[in-house]
Amino acid sequence: MQVATRGGLKRLAGGAAIAVATVATVTMTMPATASAASILPPEVNASSSGNSITMSIKNPNPILSLTGCQAFVVNAADVPAVVENPVKLLDPGVVVYPNVANPLTLFGALPGMTVNSTTNEIPTGVYGVIGGCVSLLDLMNPVIDSPKIMQVGLLPGGSSDGSSALPFGS
Repeated sequence: MQVATRGGLKRLAGGAAIAVATVATVTMTMPATASAASILPPEVNASSSGNSITMSIKNPNPILSLTGCQAFVVNAADVPAVVENPVKLLDPGVVVYPNVANPLTLFGALPGMTVNSTTNEIPTGVYGVIGGCVSLLDLMNPVIDSPKIMQVGLLPGGSSDGSSALPFGS
């Protein structure tokens, strides 16, 4: 009886070892597989009037990519950090619009969609409008477009409000 039990335990241990190795292999290859899928950055247009910013964002990714895109209004001082590391968009206080505390706001435009939005009552200042796309399969690796400079409201010195179509830093 003990011989059969020992043999059964050996088979069970061997099966468990194979299952653990399989899970480890799948876990290690998943991020590489998800990253390998090429996510396209969104197409973003923006303009300002008074203390409002109107944005249009188009998600060029295929439906099966499970990729959502959103346009973000960011304080101009934070733009370089976001360009260097797009995950900074999730840091508190970086994004002025939308409310990134609500994860559903990160997926404004689903694959193939174009979404228009206007946000009002943005404080007077200079902002970067950045479009970003992220796959549900790889949330920690968003892809962003080139930021656009956006002036909101009347700045000290009499500068009129308006927007710039130039990429940030140009």
